[in-house]
Amino acid sequence: MKPHRPRNRSRACAHCGQRFVVNPRLGPLHRFCTLPKCAKASRCAARKRWLKKNGGKAYYLGGHNNDRVRAWRRRHPRYWKNCMQSKYSRRPDFALSKKLAEVLGYVALQDTIDTRLALEIGIISQLSGVALQDTIATEIRRLMLRGYAILRHTPPDSLREKSVSPRAG
Repeated sequence: MKPHRPRNRSRACAHCGQRFVVNPRLGPLHRFCTLPKCAKASRCAARKRWLKKNGGKAYYLGGHNNDRVRAWRRRHPRYWKNCMQSKYSRRPDFALSKKLAEVLGYVALQDTIDTRLALEIGIISQLSGVALQDTIATEIRRLMLRGYAILRHTPPDSLREKSVSPRAG
């Protein structure tokens, strides 16, 4: 018995006529290529086939259709509410205190301010005891080098000698 070898079948698109490789899982059902205009033509053809098979536009008309929809809605009374609720609801186990909500509300209103940068500069200013930008910039550089040294498992003092150079002047 010969081993099964997959074949790369190609076919001309039913809309544009361009050759494309057929998806083996779809086989004879794969008649359109993946171009957007051909995908639109495929959906249009599928809709026409469905309407032809199910009685055309009359499928949606008549009292029996109204009864069918009413019966379905009676069996699923909270369908739309559940769908919308699950989409926009918060986690039930998460509770926000009133004070924290006020602080977060204030922070959310500050669209133009980079809050993380302001927070970092404020913390560094508080720890170093200075408010001058040049001093804070030097302190930020020192803290960054210390952080890199910690991440690389090297002593922080060994980096200081390499990075700090005497100023000319």
